[in-house]
Parts: sequence; C-alpha cells; structure tokens
Amino acid sequence: MNEGEDHLHRVTGAMILLTVLGLPLWGFLRSWTAALAFGVGAVASLVFWTLHRVLTTRMLTPSVRRRWLYGFLSMGKLALIALVLRGMMGRYPAEALPLAMGVLLFVAGILLEAIRLAFQKPEATPPD
Repeated sequence: MNEGEDHLHRVTGAMILLTVLGLPLWGFLRSWTAALAFGVGAVASLVFWTLHRVLTTRMLTPSVRRRWLYGFLSMGKLALIALVLRGMMGRYPAEALPLAMGVLLFVAGILLEAIRLAFQKPEATPPD
C-alpha cells in the first residue's frame, strides 16, 4: 500500500468513526428519526467516497478513452447524492440538517486527515 492509499484508508476510517459517534448523538439530542436521516446520509457519503476512490484509481490510465469514460462515470457520484437528498427530503423534510451532516462526512474525513498531516513532523531528507 503506497502513501496515497494510506491517506484514503485514513479518510474512510475517520468517516466510519464520525458515523458511529454521530448516530447516537443525533438520536439522544434530537430524535431517532434524525439519527436515521443522519445514517442514510452517512451511508450515501461512504458510497460516494468508495465510488470516488474506485473511479479516480481507474482514471489514472494512459488511455484517453478510458479517462473520459471514468470521468463521465464520476458524474454518477453527484447523481447519487442528489437522489438521496431528494428522496429523504420528500420523506422527512424536517430532518434536513442531520441528513446534510451525514452527506458531508466525506468532507469532514478529508479535513481530519488534512489536520493530521499539518501536525505531522516532516521526515528528514537523507544527506547527499
């Protein structure tokens, strides 16, 4: 596993940790319907992140046709979030905030990894 994959796994782990912490918090502090909406948003976020990882990895190919194909397929990531938001907002319009927080977990995971990297000590470069 190279360093880039290590970062992707850390972001995924942060997302899962935030999901596990967020479900009971929304349930106890607001309602269990809010926890359900947060959970649906979190699952959509994890699926979005997994699709992002797979499509980005496959896009790194010398074939221009394949890059365009995976570029267009990556638009499906946005469609996934739009479908989840539309369906959940029709069913539970009062739970917009927990749903949005669940969907934005991938952003929080990336932010946590960036903060971790900011405080990481740089490796010493070997002398020439």
